[in-house]
Amino acid sequence: MNSDGLKRLLGGVSPKALLAGVMVACFLVSIPIWLTSSPEDKQHLAQTAVKKMVETNVDLLDFKPEEKEELRNMLKPEEPAKQPDFEQTVWVKDIIQTIQPWVSDESEAEAIARWVYVYSKRSNLSPELVLGVIAVESRFDHFAVSNVGAIGLMQVMPFWKDELGQQKDNLLEIETNIRYGCAILRIYINRYKTLSRALGAYNGSLGRMKYPNKVFAAMKRFKATDYGI
Repeated sequence: MNSDGLKRLLGGVSPKALLAGVMVACFLVSIPIWLTSSPEDKQHLAQTAVKKMVETNVDLLDFKPEEKEELRNMLKPEEPAKQPDFEQTVWVKDIIQTIQPWVSDESEAEAIARWVYVYSKRSNLSPELVLGVIAVESRFDHFAVSNVGAIGLMQVMPFWKDELGQQKDNLLEIETNIRYGCAILRIYINRYKTLSRALGAYNGSLGRMKYPNKVFAAMKRFKATDYGI
């Protein structure tokens, strides 16, 4: 049936107008539920909506078994080397100074820099790329929680723990959050092949350049010499 036939069937109402009406009605019905919900319920509703958007619109959680297995392997905690190599020592020291405008506590800055280095290298990512994501996502606030429930430095959504069976992980912890963020970003790079598309997937805006461009701009602050993936 063509659009004219469908319009006649709907009594002269266009399909687009009908769809818009249904969407508005659903929104109006949801308002009382939202207004009477507790803050915890509101956050749960928001997280559910975000997960549903990711699943249906961007199809980012449709992982093959081998992808899930790779993610689980990358999410295994790593003990820092007892004696960091010279490159790591120099890089961490430099980054501590660079992120000082955001992180005044030196021990916290050292932890962020150290774990960024460790997990970016393990995930075969540029450390400056990870720093760029953190700068855009949370401005280096490891206690950051968005209005839809994304958590920590790399704004990881809690549903990742459900997907991967890691319920006990605390995404507010610096090490845990960076470990998750790096692993998720690496999986998206493997899947989408280009960094721009992988960053869009990470942000839930696959196919649009606004978010990737923000990350690329932020990377320059950290003396990125390449966008290595």
